[in-house]
Amino acid sequence: MKKNYIKKSVRILQSYVPGEQPKDLQIVKLNTNENPYPPSPRVRKVLAAFQPEALQRYPDPLSLDLRRAIAKLHACAPEQVFIGNGSDEILALCTRAFVEDQGSIGYFEPSYS
Repeated sequence: MKKNYIKKSVRILQSYVPGEQPKDLQIVKLNTNENPYPPSPRVRKVLAAFQPEALQRYPDPLSLDLRRAIAKLHACAPEQVFIGNGSDEILALCTRAFVEDQGSIGYFEPSYS
């Protein structure tokens, strides 16, 4: 007998079904954050100066430069700026920090997280 190590609650989940991918390039799917506009000249300038070697190393795990820049912009201390790997991670960490075991939370649907 083959043992299945995946929890039953996970095995019964339905897989994600992506929305239609239109072939017509004139159609822009705003609901999936597609952008109908090209990058600004400033973005193009940064990309032109980009050095691919910068991707060979992991970035600063504390994101100090980014936290300092955001703190300066919002007139707060870098220690007050929280950086995460996307909204899913930030919401998960907030839930772990602030929701008691067996606690409940409310959220809106539809949601992207």
